Amino acid sequence: MNIHDLNSLIQVDYRVRPKRLDEKNTMALKPIECDTFEKTQKENNTVEIEFNHLSAKTKMPKRIRAFQNPSDKGIVYKKVVNKETGKTEKIPLIVDIAESKDGISTSYYFLDPKTKEEIGFVIIDDWRKKIFDITDTHKFEDTRLLDDFPTLGVEGDRISIDYLQNNDEEKYCGIGKLSDQIAVEYCINEGIKPNILSLAETNSHAAHYKRGRRFLPVDKYDKDLDYYDFVKEYGTDDPNKIIEERIAATPEGQKVDTSDLYGLYMYMPSEIINLYLEMIKKHPVLHKEK
Repeated sequence: MNIHDLNSLIQVDYRVRPKRLDEKNTMALKPIECDTFEKTQKENNTVEIEFNHLSAKTKMPKRIRAFQNPSDKGIVYKKVVNKETGKTEKIPLIVDIAESKDGISTSYYFLDPKTKEEIGFVIIDDWRKKIFDITDTHKFEDTRLLDDFPTLGVEGDRISIDYLQNNDEEKYCGIGKLSDQIAVEYCINEGIKPNILSLAETNSHAAHYKRGRRFLPVDKYDKDLDYYDFVKEYGTDDPNKIIEERIAATPEGQKVDTSDLYGLYMYMPSEIINLYLEMIKKHPVLHKEK
């Protein structure tokens, strides 16, 4: 990706408001200093690299190996304080993308091209493979990720974002948008219609909503939430209405508090998928080996 690609890509407006759930929609921790080990693979353009990865579960660094195609690059933003205005500005940063697979999940790591430190990562679960994995005893804990929602355009094969992490939120942003584009590209490369679901962790709902994600209505059989208590407390079974109101009521620059909503299931609406599809036509971040 050269500077002309960068200038073109950052002009894309992400702030597209998807339809509300009650509207008809039938369309379909700090960076770690590390040394990097590289070993050129003669059979193709990828290289095997070794770097410090911040574990999603333990939050502790560990050395891992992944493969990097030199053509795989994306954009995140580095937060820099303007000395003249005192305001924080977001400066585009082209990051390298490394990949590792375990058969069911695929992890993508976002690395600073100069220091090779990991800025963040995303882990994608492919449910075509996950559903038949007899060793995964936890897959049916997230049964809503398997449900079809025809009116929302969510049915058939799908993937889910198992984990998404920005290693230093005070210094970087844009990890979520890059991860969403990668999720769509994963579907394209695997030959499946983009159906992307995930579970939003506590107090992350507003960030996902602003990025274009929308939340599934609370289910009467949800094991994690009591449907009737939820409706009694909030007057609706549609989390989108609650989050939208919280965003509107929160002063600019302050974090929107949704900690009381706990974990909620969400999907990527077709409007957002189509936006990414248009972007990918011009500037894909993943490149399949020939």
